[in-house]
Amino acid sequence: MITLCALLLRLPAALGLALLLSGSAQAEQPAPAAPTVLPAQTHGANPIPALAALLDPALDDPLLRRTPAAIHVVDTRTREEVYARGAQDLLLPASTMKLITTAAALRTLGPAHTFHTDILVDGEIDGAGLLHGDLYVRGGGDPTMVLERLWKLVQEIRLEGVREVEGDVVFDDDLFPALPGIPGWDKTDDLEQGPAYFPPISPLSVNYNAIAIYVGPGEAPGKPARVELESPTPIVQIENQAATGVAHGRHWLKIERRLDGVKTIFTVSGLVPAESDTDRYYRTVGDATAYFTGAFAELCKLHGLKVQGRFLDGSTPQDATLLVRQVSPSLGTILQTMDKQSNNFMAEMVLEALGVQAHGAPGSIEHGLEVVATYLHDLGIPEDSFHLVNGSGLSREARLRPEVLTAVLLDMDQDRLVGPEFRAALSIGGLDGTLRRRFDEDELSGRVRGKTGSLNGVYCLTGYVDASDGTTYAFAILLNDIQGPLSRARKVQDRFVEALLASGEAVDLASVEDTATERGEAGEGAEEEDE
Repeated sequence: MITLCALLLRLPAALGLALLLSGSAQAEQPAPAAPTVLPAQTHGANPIPALAALLDPALDDPLLRRTPAAIHVVDTRTREEVYARGAQDLLLPASTMKLITTAAALRTLGPAHTFHTDILVDGEIDGAGLLHGDLYVRGGGDPTMVLERLWKLVQEIRLEGVREVEGDVVFDDDLFPALPGIPGWDKTDDLEQGPAYFPPISPLSVNYNAIAIYVGPGEAPGKPARVELESPTPIVQIENQAATGVAHGRHWLKIERRLDGVKTIFTVSGLVPAESDTDRYYRTVGDATAYFTGAFAELCKLHGLKVQGRFLDGSTPQDATLLVRQVSPSLGTILQTMDKQSNNFMAEMVLEALGVQAHGAPGSIEHGLEVVATYLHDLGIPEDSFHLVNGSGLSREARLRPEVLTAVLLDMDQDRLVGPEFRAALSIGGLDGTLRRRFDEDELSGRVRGKTGSLNGVYCLTGYVDASDGTTYAFAILLNDIQGPLSRARKVQDRFVEALLASGEAVDLASVEDTATERGEAGEGAEEEDE
């Protein structure tokens, strides 16, 4: 089995997990209340006929004759609507919802906000390193806690002089209620199987509450395949029913998950050809706090930190003394990972932080959504323009008009305090994030910054475009109930954005179509961690 110590030497693999899947504000004051920036609207009486003449042909596709489409484009300098189509329709936003969560978090918490994980004690530490009392691990909802940082946290306990705990190690997840998954998502297969994009949520979380299962060929054909956990823990168990096949033979694998109390059990079956590469599969655990507890307990063994009592859940006494505080990266940094990689887990943890900031502990998803709704109301957005369910957009109940997204984009574009952090969190066309393989021609690369969003039958794109004539546009394109491959919807979006980039110059739409085809656009889910 791969030990925890060995795992610490494989930092790139741990970082790769981020691509799937009570903080307290700094001493600085939060950003001031957002001004009203709802764009001047005409909804159909397009103020720039020449732009419509350029953009309408880009949307001339049979797909849109049977696909609900809501499109809105605004000039960021004049704040005027320059193009609208179905802009009054409320459609599913998918992961473009993360931009609204991002803006509300920057406004409310500020870009320097951090999350704390605290270690406290309620007794004295003698000269031999024995803690005469209990040790408390108080969760602060840190969305960036990974095994490497947890290893360092346990090490710091030893460096503070604790060699042995006479009492218990108590895990405090009271900051907000732990949830088995993201609210608003009830797909049966995901509830049962735990894909990485649908994690549980807890103030005490590690590795985005997902675990890596490594699968490779065994000693010889007919022998069991090699199946290992990246970070072994008693909370997660493997039942290996996979076999090694002949070299270059058929490869198939099935991973089934079942929950037994706080334990998560994965049954791996299938056939792995001899001499094939080792593959890594991510699945979520059933109980996030138990997963954190199990990892912490294993690291205590690794560091030689003895515990005479038990590892259990509980609350931290008010008179407990702070021993160690581990601080996360800043919110501005966190949002870059969250948005560029469309990390659902991070979005929900940030939303929980908003609820705690506004209402105190215990927080809740509902409290976080109240903060987001208040931010949108402050922008002048009518209440009937949106229905929010969670912070990530992983929901089929959420609805909003595209002008909600463009209003947020306008607000952030005009905000000199937090606007730079917002723009930095967006994927850069042709360079990184979920737009790294789109708009990557030399003349287009770097001129689109945005956020994608996809679910089965849903494909969305929103962001900024730096047009050839020097104009910057904020745009949103929501496509729902798509009949056919999502790659077709992507081509429509790419044609539209590339036409917008041209802004008065001639654009060869046929070449855009050919380029998208040559790329071999993958279907739904190729670059998103949604459904």
